[in-house]
Amino acid sequence: MDETLVEDLKLRDRERWLSALWAPAAARPGLLALHAFDLEQQRVVAEAKEPMLAEIRLAWWREQLEKLAAGHEPPPQPLLRALAAEAGPRAIDLTALTRIEEGFLPLLTDGALDPLAMAKARGGPLFEALATACLARPLTQAEVADAWAGGTRWALARLWRDGWGQAEKRLRRVDPPALPPGAASPLPAPLAALEALAADDWLRLERGKPLRRAASPRRQWIMARAALKGG
Repeated sequence: MDETLVEDLKLRDRERWLSALWAPAAARPGLLALHAFDLEQQRVVAEAKEPMLAEIRLAWWREQLEKLAAGHEPPPQPLLRALAAEAGPRAIDLTALTRIEEGFLPLLTDGALDPLAMAKARGGPLFEALATACLARPLTQAEVADAWAGGTRWALARLWRDGWGQAEKRLRRVDPPALPPGAASPLPAPLAALEALAADDWLRLERGKPLRRAASPRRQWIMARAALKGG
């Protein structure tokens, strides 16, 4: 995997980079590529000056994934090349991954925000792909349900962290909903680590406390404890 992508992920979201270290070495490039893709979607929203142009950028990424899923060669773009290289060997369904866009589009359009629906649209497909990358095989129905549960909780908490640009004010005007139930069975260690961070964020939100600094020693301890208990 392109080291520039890895360094960018480490810089922009150290916790996600750390979570990937709990996966088998062969799975890490796939996890990092998936996280980089999701962060690219968030970057589109955060840097949006004209919502219509941002929507076009999201649509471009979706179309590129659809082409890769259909067997086309990736263009000379490092992230798309990384996704194409990992999709087959790790059994990742790139078509399913296109649904992540639905978790970001509401932040570019008018109307009331539904944080839970947005979190499900973003976190569900992402965690399903991450779990698939960890296991290098298609998931069972129960595993898919668990991945979506954990991903929804993670993505919901992420809405209350910084990094949304002009959409930040809209998000802060929305009352946090109740955190939905978690997975019925242990998630793969890298996902369990991230889901545990979401649970910590939500507990602090409910108590009116500020969120812990990302990648702080306490949060790294939370990750490690959850990863060791994960599947």
